[in-house]
Amino acid sequence: MSAREPEAELERWIGATVGGKYRIERLLGRGAMGAVFSAQNVAIGKRVALKFLSGEAARDRDAARRFQREAQAASLVESEHIVQVFDAGASDGGVPFLVMEELKGEDLRAKLARESRLDPAEAVAIASQVLRALVRAHAAGIVHRDLKPDNVFLCRRDDGSLLVKLLDFGISKLERGTLSERLTRRGTVLGSAYYMSPEQAQASDSVDQRADLYGVGAMLFEMLAGRPPHGGPTLESVLVQICTQPAPSVTSVRPEVSPELARVVARALERERDARFANASEMLAALDVPGAGALTPVNRRARSRTLAFGALAALGGFAVTAGLIASRRTSEGSAPAPANALVRAEPAPSAAGPVVTPVLDAPLDSAGPPGRVTATASAPGAALAPPAAPTKAKKSAPERKHRGDGTTRDETGVASSLHLSTREP
Repeated sequence: MSAREPEAELERWIGATVGGKYRIERLLGRGAMGAVFSAQNVAIGKRVALKFLSGEAARDRDAARRFQREAQAASLVESEHIVQVFDAGASDGGVPFLVMEELKGEDLRAKLARESRLDPAEAVAIASQVLRALVRAHAAGIVHRDLKPDNVFLCRRDDGSLLVKLLDFGISKLERGTLSERLTRRGTVLGSAYYMSPEQAQASDSVDQRADLYGVGAMLFEMLAGRPPHGGPTLESVLVQICTQPAPSVTSVRPEVSPELARVVARALERERDARFANASEMLAALDVPGAGALTPVNRRARSRTLAFGALAALGGFAVTAGLIASRRTSEGSAPAPANALVRAEPAPSAAGPVVTPVLDAPLDSAGPPGRVTATASAPGAALAPPAAPTKAKKSAPERKHRGDGTTRDETGVASSLHLSTREP
């Protein structure tokens, strides 16, 4: 079995019973190392997932050891955030398989392909659960070394809350005291390039738990920004960038990420291991600070200002509308005015001082567009009255000049459409 085998070849396993008790029912997925099937333990009726190593990979000694390492590493760690491995065996044809819990949901890669970027609070929640898995794994002496969205599975608890499961410890490194079991030859690069730490990219022999923290930082960057921190057209170009270029700030791609969260991402992606978090617990605590998963305070203030301005604009609109309605009612309650009369609304007389009177430069019921509201000064107690009937202009009246906007202006500079209130009490 291999990832290049046609679907028909994989389907031949469906209905078969392997290990004397696992009946295979359907294909769940396949990858470079093999395929995963949904199966049932016929002895107790429990549903499980069977992960088979492909025949080609099974002939590779390192690949076979990695497959065995996955079962060993996962079973050494007890955590709700690490997929459980129940058993291991081989088919009648000698193909190795692992028996794991069957998960329902999707991996982080599928979610990012659909949504591109996640809300900061959701991204922090996912990264935090991955770190909880790493706290347990690192305490057991296991470095995952292949953290990527494909190996982060998102499912739901019975109450609907998010549950993150870390998968695939196949290239993990187990440390027993001062001894270290390595699965690779010197100079071999393992892991996924976009999420690989600089020391992994350089095939260092001294990869430790801080390499996993770099991987969490790279995934967190992608969840927030919609792309990995480093990119390039080839594997080599990506590795060169990781080893020689600092990771960009996540706020340069998504400015609304809070400064607290941006600092956590930046520290996790430091090229020098000593500049990163010392362990998963320290990074987890940094993600738990208030505001890490929220919008920046600057953006919250901007949003508040926008809402305040909108409310003021709405109140201003209501005030103008109310004023116009009041003006018209006042006009209708007084003596009938000529068709070309101006509508005037004056406040109650004050004890002293002029009264500021808003005046419309066109009647409300005129056929043309509504006029502008202007303010005129009247003496206290001035009564509302229609303007005097127009009289024939005297020869001494200033000559009127036509303006380009269709109105006229006399030589005194006063537009002829304006009405100046000069009436005394």
